[in-house]
Amino acid sequence: MKPMNTGTATGTGRYAVPLLVVVLACALAAPVSAHHGTAPRYDFSDPITIEGEVTSVFWRNPHVQLTVAIVGETGEPEVWDVEAGSMNALERVGYGADTIRPGDRVVLMGGRSRLGLKTMAVVTATLPDGSEVPLWPQRAAALGLGAERAHIESSAVEASTGSARGIFRVWGRRGGYDRSVSYTPEAQAARDRWDLLEDDPVLDCIPPGMPAMMNNPYPIEFVEDGEAIVLRLEEWDGRRVIHLDDDADVDSQPAAPTGYSVGVWEGDTLVVATSRINYPYHDDRGTPQSEDSAILERFSVAEDGNRLNYSAVITDPRYLAEPMTIEGYWAWVPGEEIKRYDCTLPDD
Repeated sequence: MKPMNTGTATGTGRYAVPLLVVVLACALAAPVSAHHGTAPRYDFSDPITIEGEVTSVFWRNPHVQLTVAIVGETGEPEVWDVEAGSMNALERVGYGADTIRPGDRVVLMGGRSRLGLKTMAVVTATLPDGSEVPLWPQRAAALGLGAERAHIESSAVEASTGSARGIFRVWGRRGGYDRSVSYTPEAQAARDRWDLLEDDPVLDCIPPGMPAMMNNPYPIEFVEDGEAIVLRLEEWDGRRVIHLDDDADVDSQPAAPTGYSVGVWEGDTLVVATSRINYPYHDDRGTPQSEDSAILERFSVAEDGNRLNYSAVITDPRYLAEPMTIEGYWAWVPGEEIKRYDCTLPDD
């Protein structure tokens, strides 16, 4: 499709910065639950806008992909690759594959590539009718631009309300994911070598293991399963099995990306010890993980039943100079469901 001849790109440095973008820059840089493989590649503290014609839309998880034809600062046509939020996140706030279409003339605002590429992570889009759409709902919400949750049928609300018991329900991510961590020199050297465009397994739809899989903005659900608890995660269609009162020799269990988890109840708090992890990374920034890594998690429901508090302590003598601590929480949204994720790679 021929590029529109009046498209533009604006930002800081080489470009002029719209006042609104400057005002929003600090909010864009605020912590948001990480989405694996994406946030590290973009600078949300230095937002840009581009204006042009959408030439393709790939509606999928983990991120909706757009291409946009613009006219660059030299007057020459350029094609930009644009990452939006996930299909699931957009559908939850009422947007679908027909929200933005090839041929639409749009203005996109978001984070520029840290690698000097003609790519951006879009936060909001202004559509041909002048409406503003949060194409990355989590980050747009930090600006007060997020859309309301799509309507949940009353029958689903009633069913989930009637069946909810302690942790056994669907929880939606609401709180941030705060970490305190110090790396060994060997780990820091590996992080410095990490290639954002080549080394991250999730770029090939290979799901993360523990503990990285717990850092995501999607719902989770605890389900009783005999002498175990199954923890379902929407992102990557994840599944963890937490063994209760397990007499097995943990050291003899086969290693796996999710590890081997044993849970005990301390009052109403579920305490989960996980080891035997063979996923090579602690996170989506290339921090290596050894098979000596061990994780102790705590899940507890707030007194009003509307919040699930989470904490974790991770030890790995080889790569963590001291134990890593993590805190976060989920909120209960009656009627929320775990959706299929079905990571899909774009055609080459």
